Amino acid sequence: MKSENYIPKLKIAFLAIFIGLLTGTVSILFNKVLNLGFDFISELYKTKLFILIVPIIAALLVAFIRHKLLSKDNQGFGVEQVMYEIEHIKTQMMTPSAVFYKTIGTFLSLVSGFAAGRQGPVVHLGGAIGSHVAYRSKTDDDETRVLIGCGVAGCLAGIFNSPIFATLFVVEILFKKRYFDMLSTILLSSLASTLTVRVFLDQPYFADLYTNYLFHMSEVINFVLLGFVIGFLAILYMLSLKSFRKIFHHLQIPQILKNVSGALVIIIMLYFFSDYYQYNPTPALITAEHYSAMHLFAISLVLIALTGISLGSGAIGGIFAPGLVIGLTFGLGLSKVFLFFGLPLLDLNTYAMAGMAAMFAGFGNAPLSASLMIVELTGQYNLLFPMLICSLISSKIAEFFMHDSIYHQNLELLMNNE
Repeated sequence: MKSENYIPKLKIAFLAIFIGLLTGTVSILFNKVLNLGFDFISELYKTKLFILIVPIIAALLVAFIRHKLLSKDNQGFGVEQVMYEIEHIKTQMMTPSAVFYKTIGTFLSLVSGFAAGRQGPVVHLGGAIGSHVAYRSKTDDDETRVLIGCGVAGCLAGIFNSPIFATLFVVEILFKKRYFDMLSTILLSSLASTLTVRVFLDQPYFADLYTNYLFHMSEVINFVLLGFVIGFLAILYMLSLKSFRKIFHHLQIPQILKNVSGALVIIIMLYFFSDYYQYNPTPALITAEHYSAMHLFAISLVLIALTGISLGSGAIGGIFAPGLVIGLTFGLGLSKVFLFFGLPLLDLNTYAMAGMAAMFAGFGNAPLSASLMIVELTGQYNLLFPMLICSLISSKIAEFFMHDSIYHQNLELLMNNE
């Protein structure tokens, strides 16, 4: 084979590394700014009056961004929007200005208390970086798709400190198991991003998950049951997201009132029911093992409804992080039920991790990505077997009833201009 045939492959490889370095830097900046926002709002919310004001102001600003700064066909901000551009590769839709406005909307939605996640927007940011580099480099259609995937993988790897999970996420979900031959190229971006984050940060974003998780083969039946139950929980999550989206879509009121109505629900939850919903739930979940099973189940169901309401009413954010929190909380609750019935169980926290994996596998139809995510987040490969069990069962149950992942269902809505 002539050496010039390798030149395009070398070019894509170098672009993949470059995208990885960029996305690693962006993920650091995005999370630093967002965490500063959470710290600032947490101080404000100590005075309860601000709980009544801040979500309304944020809702009005997000409505202004949606109505005045973004076109009607460019409202999405997450995995499905990246998939939409991949399907329409001839046109660059993730323009820098639109992505900037959506990033501001995400920041306002998240820090003010709406139930949404940061991972979906970061995926969009990564995809936009990959798209911009690809179009500036005049790559062909397939190469552009791969570089968009490199951007997504880079941002995910930077956040989760998980290059293998990020790579599998892109191939399994974004490309729907196509482009396996470009796996190594996407992995280059993931590794470059992970290296960037590790160099500039003292510890990864999910350092609290690095602990010793226990598992014994006698617990296999527990993980089978967990996968079965959380498969149906994932279906409920998907139905909630779709239902609230349709409800708000068909409301014959201005968008600004839709945003405000969502804000009012969040205000009620933050003000009166903070035991069941907090604007930044991650710190509270570190001590979640002290809650009762019923309390944990209630938190999960409340978050399912609030995520649907938040995103349906017009908040900008992702569904990935709320889904993980729901799965973690419900998995922990199930472990307490197993204990009550005398089933063999070594470690409650292992079931929290299994809940996360099974939930993501269910709504994302991505059992391999879900299992590898937990292994890399915890640094424990002994968890791979139980994570695969519950993830495969959950994904098959959700696939049987829903036929596809929530991301691909949302993509169909975009394609049909609904």
